[in-house]
Amino acid sequence: MENPSSANNHPRPTSAPSDPPAPPSPPAYGAYQQPNVPYQQPGIIPPQPKRTLNRKVIIAIAAGAAVVLAAATVGLVLLFSPAADGGQAATTFYQALKDGDAKKALSVSDPGVPENEAVLLQDNIYKAAGQHIDGFRILESKGEYVRAEVTQNGRKQEDILMMTKSPDGEWKVGPKNFQKIRLSSNRPVKSFTVNGVDVAAPDSGSASPDSQLLLPAFPGEYKLGISGDKYATVEEKKALVSIDRRISDTFETLKVLPSQLLLDETKALLQKKRDTCIASASATARQSFSSGCSGFNLYESRPTQNVKWTIDEEPTFTLSLSRDIWYIQPEGKGKATVSYEVNRGTEAAPKWEPHSEVMEPRISGEIHIVDGKATLKDY
Repeated sequence: MENPSSANNHPRPTSAPSDPPAPPSPPAYGAYQQPNVPYQQPGIIPPQPKRTLNRKVIIAIAAGAAVVLAAATVGLVLLFSPAADGGQAATTFYQALKDGDAKKALSVSDPGVPENEAVLLQDNIYKAAGQHIDGFRILESKGEYVRAEVTQNGRKQEDILMMTKSPDGEWKVGPKNFQKIRLSSNRPVKSFTVNGVDVAAPDSGSASPDSQLLLPAFPGEYKLGISGDKYATVEEKKALVSIDRRISDTFETLKVLPSQLLLDETKALLQKKRDTCIASASATARQSFSSGCSGFNLYESRPTQNVKWTIDEEPTFTLSLSRDIWYIQPEGKGKATVSYEVNRGTEAAPKWEPHSEVMEPRISGEIHIVDGKATLKDY
């Protein structure tokens, strides 16, 4: 039997000595390894040395920033500082006139009149005007004076604008540059028309024999007329506002004429009166005048009877206006045949003889407008 202690007396196996450290793994294929530098594990960025900016570079950057800041400052000053002269406002004004843009032109100008007197400076009137300026060239801009070469209707003319400056430094084309159209009529009218747009005529009072307007306008050609009266019209006229004031034609008087409606209604009234006179067939001149048929009398001194009129050719007429009355003026002679019996005897012993003659029926009278309707008053 073995001694238990002998088992413990067996020599214990000595532990194997520890392995030496493994050499570093070679770098991965394709990885870059700086020479003379300890190997770094892939994916690990080696510490970089701090670099200091060169003083010249710092100075250059600072100088560049200063230049940019200075340029921005100059731009802001130019943007918000008032202009030294009226050149820019004049350029905007001329370009707007060329484009027919009255609203733009008015935004850089001051016509010097209340808003209700600036009606010809509206877009709806100026766009329809003829002979806008064709082009322009600023020759000189000095303070409140701007000198330019302007072309209108193919004609070149030097133009000098007198500018005004507001307290906040805003330049505008002044009122002395505006020409005015003077428009009148030979009788009171309710309204004028300029390029087809109604322009109310001032109320001159019932005693005034005419109507007048005096309004500023941009350079151009304007068609003039009247409106508001169905019984009146005018021959259309034109006013010219030219850059060359020597050829401007801005004073126009419109002669009021009867409208075709009034001529037609007058003709109908005369025909109705003529038919009445023919039907009554007054026997004497006195009766003709008293019945309002002065155009149908025989001028026969002896008694007549059985008078009959036949119109062979209608007479023509015109209407002439004085105040509010249209006077009938004979124009073309008409022709009528009248047959009647004349007493060649005495009243106690009458002797009636037939008679016939060709006459020129006379038309005359006045046309009055009563409650908006034409009425005839015979002489």
